[in-house]
Amino acid sequence: MRVYVRAKSKAELNRRLRAGEKIEVLEYGLLRHGVGFTLGVDVHDGAEVAIFSKIQNGFPYAHTMATYIKNKNKVQ
Repeated sequence: MRVYVRAKSKAELNRRLRAGEKIEVLEYGLLRHGVGFTLGVDVHDGAEVAIFSKIQNGFPYAHTMATYIKNKNKVQ
């Protein structure tokens, strides 16, 4: 599973997770356009997290890739 989240960096995303913020993420696929999930609730351990700040041609343009670690509730 690869999910996309709007953020500036991994550090910013981890700060938001530590603060207890519910972070909405989207999964894009060939047959669906942006299925919503919540990071820390619906996303499984080891999922790829694509961090993006802009959208190009209707899809998020990821500038950083990370892996979600569920038991630590962080990305690395």
